[in-house]
Amino acid sequence: MYDPIWDAGENGTPVNDNNLYATYLYKVAIRYKGFTKFWEIMNEPDFDVGANAYKDPGQAGNWWENNPPPCDLLNMRAPIYNYIRMLRISYEVIKYVDPTAYVSTGGIGYPAFLDAILRNTDNPVDGTISSDFPLKGGAYFDVLSYHNYPMYYLRYWNNAIGGFTYTRHSDSGVDTFISIKNKMQDVLTAYGYDNSTYPKKHFICTENNISRKSWDDMIGSVEAQRNYVIKAHVRSQQEDIKQLYIYLLGDSKSEAEANDPYQLMGLYKKLEGIGPLQNGGVYQQQLSDEGIANKTVSDILRYSRYNASRTAAMGLPSTIGGGAFTDSIGNHTYVLWAKTATDQSEVASATYSFPLAMSVSPYLYRREWNFSATMASTSIPFENIPLTGAPIFLSENLTLVKLKDPNKEKTVQQQQLALQLFPNPTVSTATLRFKLTRPSTVKLVITDMLGREVRVVNMNNRLSSGVHTITIESLDKLASGTYYCRFETEWMQETKKISVIH
Repeated sequence: MYDPIWDAGENGTPVNDNNLYATYLYKVAIRYKGFTKFWEIMNEPDFDVGANAYKDPGQAGNWWENNPPPCDLLNMRAPIYNYIRMLRISYEVIKYVDPTAYVSTGGIGYPAFLDAILRNTDNPVDGTISSDFPLKGGAYFDVLSYHNYPMYYLRYWNNAIGGFTYTRHSDSGVDTFISIKNKMQDVLTAYGYDNSTYPKKHFICTENNISRKSWDDMIGSVEAQRNYVIKAHVRSQQEDIKQLYIYLLGDSKSEAEANDPYQLMGLYKKLEGIGPLQNGGVYQQQLSDEGIANKTVSDILRYSRYNASRTAAMGLPSTIGGGAFTDSIGNHTYVLWAKTATDQSEVASATYSFPLAMSVSPYLYRREWNFSATMASTSIPFENIPLTGAPIFLSENLTLVKLKDPNKEKTVQQQQLALQLFPNPTVSTATLRFKLTRPSTVKLVITDMLGREVRVVNMNNRLSSGVHTITIESLDKLASGTYYCRFETEWMQETKKISVIH
């Protein structure tokens, strides 16, 4: 990785082919440009097996005053400087291929590791600044991606009782999830990423959840999980977390088989063995309650954005959580719940009335956490609304804003490329015609319907801007059938189907 990132264009690419990571990333970025917005660099590079990442300054082995030992980093096994080098290569190469993409850290969990990134360069000797390593790690990412599982943090030592006090309920879980984000922001602010010295970093969270079942002294119940997922989505918008990914798609074990909290975090119940191959062509997947709640949030709020001013106008007391969301044509939806406050309980109650000054509709449509499954709504007055620990959705209007179908409009790049493949079907040869707006290397990969490569056509030299025509020969050597032709340039790719007949 410490070979130069760039060369003078030898071998037909702008990156130095001897830098294997740069070369790999260059190819991947070209292939997935337009399909990938956020590029996470490594998964959990700060996964700590040395039990030092959580320590405060002053404690032996802490990461605030010491760089993380490579042998303690299970997923990396390398110095922090090497990770910063990965960030640097990733940032330079990905931004070259797609200036609109975002480069992010790889789902970190500890503010102290972030501090180590921000205080070091990619200098392999000691992380100090030099002419070859002029910038510290914060220069090489746009987005702070973090992972958080609140189940580890819902207790604190209480001297009065000589033991731990527990706060295992959904609102405490969400507060913990947000508090980790705020601690990360405090570190960023300390290094000038505050929109004053340097631009602020965006935030995404790409792993987050609580379990559906309790293990040891951790939170876990069906009700807590489904309440948590709705509240986490709402708070994410309120705290400007750009993306929230719930871990995971499907349970890895049934509830009877599970022996680990991570095995019961799925939006679906156990997926293994319920597909069409084992069940006579029938899909038997089953959403968990959490999955139903997650889809309800998506169905109701997908067109809307958090409205801070209207939320402020609601005047919510400290015992009520939620906020206002508004779509592009001015429809408002309000998410409300009574905040939970009792260990291992989702029981909570409150009553809320909208202020008259907000001029909300006298009657609102009320939808529950399971709306995506029941499609049920009721009409209720805007005053004296009973709330529980389970969030509800209140709307003045059920008219939805329709999303544009991105498949109906070609991108500007596709229009400029004007890619044509003919004749189609063909017997033995085909012609590929395209237009380059700037010089580029070009590659054509032909795969069968199973994704297996059957032909690769590389242009030996970088092609100039303008219209080009390429003949694809010997297609009669392929079996009759349908194939995918993936056309790649340095900044985009486009795929077309072709049929070969004999």
